[in-house]
Amino acid sequence: MFFNLPTLLTWARIVAIPLIVGIFSLDAPESTKNLVATVLFVVVALTDWADGYLARKLNQTSSFGAFLDPVAD
Repeated sequence: MFFNLPTLLTWARIVAIPLIVGIFSLDAPESTKNLVATVLFVVVALTDWADGYLARKLNQTSSFGAFLDPVAD
Protein backbone atom coordinates (compact mmCIF):
# COMPACT_ATOMS: atom_id res chain seq x y z
CA MET A 1 0.00 0.00 0.00
CA PHE A 2 2.40 2.70 -1.21
CA PHE A 3 -0.25 5.17 -2.35
CA ASN A 4 -3.04 5.37 0.18
CA LEU A 5 -3.94 8.70 1.76
CA PRO A 6 -2.07 8.22 5.06
CA THR A 7 1.11 7.25 3.21
CA LEU A 8 0.78 10.21 0.85
CA LEU A 9 0.51 12.53 3.85
CA THR A 10 3.69 11.00 5.24
CA TRP A 11 5.45 11.52 1.90
CA ALA A 12 4.24 15.14 1.95
CA ARG A 13 6.02 15.63 5.28
CA ILE A 14 9.23 14.29 3.79
CA VAL A 15 8.93 16.61 0.78
CA ALA A 16 8.23 19.59 3.05
CA ILE A 17 11.58 19.32 4.83
CA PRO A 18 13.65 20.93 2.05
CA LEU A 19 10.86 23.45 1.45
CA ILE A 20 10.99 24.66 5.04
CA VAL A 21 14.78 24.89 4.92
CA GLY A 22 14.65 26.58 1.50
CA ILE A 23 12.39 29.33 2.78
CA PHE A 24 15.34 30.75 4.70
CA SER A 25 17.33 31.26 1.47
CA LEU A 26 14.66 33.53 -0.02
CA ASP A 27 15.28 37.22 -0.46
CA ALA A 28 12.65 38.41 2.00
CA PRO A 29 12.56 40.07 5.39
CA GLU A 30 13.59 37.80 8.26
CA SER A 31 10.22 38.14 9.96
CA THR A 32 8.41 37.06 6.78
CA LYS A 33 10.64 34.02 6.35
CA ASN A 34 10.10 33.05 9.98
CA LEU A 35 6.33 33.40 9.66
CA VAL A 36 6.10 31.40 6.42
CA ALA A 37 8.35 28.64 7.77
CA THR A 38 6.36 28.47 11.01
CA VAL A 39 3.01 28.26 9.23
CA LEU A 40 4.31 25.56 6.89
CA PHE A 41 5.74 23.64 9.85
CA VAL A 42 2.41 23.76 11.71
CA VAL A 43 0.48 22.58 8.63
CA VAL A 44 2.94 19.74 8.10
CA ALA A 45 2.77 18.83 11.79
CA LEU A 46 -1.00 18.51 11.49
CA THR A 47 -0.49 15.95 8.72
CA ASP A 48 1.44 13.85 11.23
CA TRP A 49 -1.69 13.59 13.34
CA ALA A 50 -3.95 13.18 10.29
CA ASP A 51 -2.03 10.32 8.72
CA GLY A 52 -2.10 8.30 11.94
CA TYR A 53 -5.77 9.00 12.49
CA LEU A 54 -6.74 8.14 8.92
CA ALA A 55 -4.59 5.00 8.82
CA ARG A 56 -6.42 3.61 11.86
CA LYS A 57 -9.87 4.93 10.93
CA LEU A 58 -9.71 3.63 7.33
CA ASN A 59 -7.82 0.48 8.35
CA GLN A 60 -4.98 1.36 5.97
CA THR A 61 -2.04 0.57 8.19
CA SER A 62 0.94 -1.09 6.55
CA SER A 63 4.45 -2.13 7.49
CA PHE A 64 5.78 0.37 4.94
CA GLY A 65 3.76 3.15 6.57
CA ALA A 66 4.98 2.08 10.00
CA PHE A 67 8.56 2.34 8.71
CA LEU A 68 8.08 5.63 6.85
CA ASP A 69 6.29 7.55 9.61
CA PRO A 70 9.29 7.76 11.99
CA VAL A 71 11.52 8.65 9.03
CA ALA A 72 9.26 11.62 8.27
CA ASP A 73 9.12 12.63 11.91
